[in-house]
Amino acid sequence: MKKAVLFTMVCLLLAAGRLVAAEGKLPVIDGKKTVATVNDEPITMEELNRAIAASHAGRSEDKKAGRIDYSDILARLINTRLLLLEAQNMGFDELPEIEEAVDVYSRKSLMELLLEQYVKDIKADGDEVERLYREDVKEWKIKAIKFKKEAEAKKIEAELMAGNNFDAIAQKAVAEGIAGGGEEEYLKDKNLTPAIARLVSNMEIGSTSPIVSVGKEGFIIFKLEGVRLPENEDPEAREKAKLQALNQKRVQAARDYYQALRKKYVTINEDLLESLDYETKEPGFEKLLKDKRVIAEIKGEKPITVGEFSMALKNELFHGVQIALQSKRRINKRKEDALEGMLEKRVLRKEALMQGIDKTEAYKNRVKEYRNSVIFGAFIQKVVTPDIKLNVKELKTYYKENSGEYTFPEMMRIKSLVFRERSDALDALDKLRKGTDFSWLSSHAEGQVDKNSGGLLKFEGRLLTSTSLPEEVHKTVSGANPGDLRLYESPEGYFYVLYIYHVIPAKPKPFEDVKKEIAKEVFNEKVKKAVVDYADKLKEYYPVKIYAKDLQ
Repeated sequence: MKKAVLFTMVCLLLAAGRLVAAEGKLPVIDGKKTVATVNDEPITMEELNRAIAASHAGRSEDKKAGRIDYSDILARLINTRLLLLEAQNMGFDELPEIEEAVDVYSRKSLMELLLEQYVKDIKADGDEVERLYREDVKEWKIKAIKFKKEAEAKKIEAELMAGNNFDAIAQKAVAEGIAGGGEEEYLKDKNLTPAIARLVSNMEIGSTSPIVSVGKEGFIIFKLEGVRLPENEDPEAREKAKLQALNQKRVQAARDYYQALRKKYVTINEDLLESLDYETKEPGFEKLLKDKRVIAEIKGEKPITVGEFSMALKNELFHGVQIALQSKRRINKRKEDALEGMLEKRVLRKEALMQGIDKTEAYKNRVKEYRNSVIFGAFIQKVVTPDIKLNVKELKTYYKENSGEYTFPEMMRIKSLVFRERSDALDALDKLRKGTDFSWLSSHAEGQVDKNSGGLLKFEGRLLTSTSLPEEVHKTVSGANPGDLRLYESPEGYFYVLYIYHVIPAKPKPFEDVKKEIAKEVFNEKVKKAVVDYADKLKEYYPVKIYAKDLQ
């Protein structure tokens, strides 16, 4: 299980423990434990728990778990409820655009809940999990030679095609200075460009690639020498494979379920569908919009007519029928997909209603929360934000006070020696500090880990941002100067002697470059404050009672 999942579960369990202590004192309104009321309307324990869960879901696993003030989450629920009451009193809930958005969402939710209910007990196939896992973690053993000029790459390619030995040719090209590289590397698909990954997947072990362009870096030719799986299990990759396999199986099950329902409820007039021609002058698109003939029947539901279907097809053509025809887009080819889209919505909605999903608490809560969010958003946009203004002075003040957030990160180039024993690493560190050449020591120091071992960090030759490094490595090298040496022990038990030979210090980004980003941050902060201030005023008109105290 991933750390993020564990973090969320632990936090939720802790939250539940703190809230349970308060539950015994909570009143029950309409059969539900209530943590607060706003104008005598309850905010339930269930609502608070959902808000707490949403708060945890939005927290980054990289952030320290610090203590969360649950009373602050309750305060936000209360403020939201106050503004919703005011919005409803002002008639926002009756706006046509609100009703239309909620109607569309409610129909979509019926279908989603139907399918969620159908696939909820499906399990991932173990063999598929294993296949996906192996595909994700496998490492290709590749030996590549890199060229700056395509002509030089073509010369070497011709020699290889003549049957000459790759290793001998690569060694010669590197010695002559027309190519670089030639070392063996173990690389995963994610370390390769998509084009190279596709190429490698179709190569046989021992074969050589054609010339591959790698942009500004030039051209490469590589030999695929083997493939391996890491010795150590990768829990994160395993969890990813499980989720991917589960999603694949659920998607297929949902498709099969829909096809079964379609067969049960739908009859299509195939001849009529085939005869409809939207690309000729006769009968013409406008006449087809008025056609009453039935193109599809759905048991117990209103049938789909040619006119209704034609309108749906027309709506799919965002720029209009004539533009589609002029651009030679084949409208007739879209017929089947357009009809299938209409059928899918009607069939799934029909089945959801037959199963009573519209009467479930899950559906009612989902639609209610969406409706409230749309009303709340409209109120904020039309009532709260018009009075919020920004000026350059406050943006510059924010920029100055938060300068650490707007900097180009520190960058560095690092070389490394990796040892199994701390004593060997300390011995190497001592020799380097006394002036031993790093390259010489790399070739002669005893106790080094094989460079092809799994789980090793790769530093050589790349300009890295210090913040992109693993957290403990970042701490180890942060603030280093060119020529500094550092010792790092990895979770795998390897000891790294790190030689930082090139450093580009962090520097602030120009104000003009981040002005829009800062304006967004300042604006959002002002909106939050305006909401709190507005809610405080509304408390004079809508009484608030809080029953759950000290939720921390």
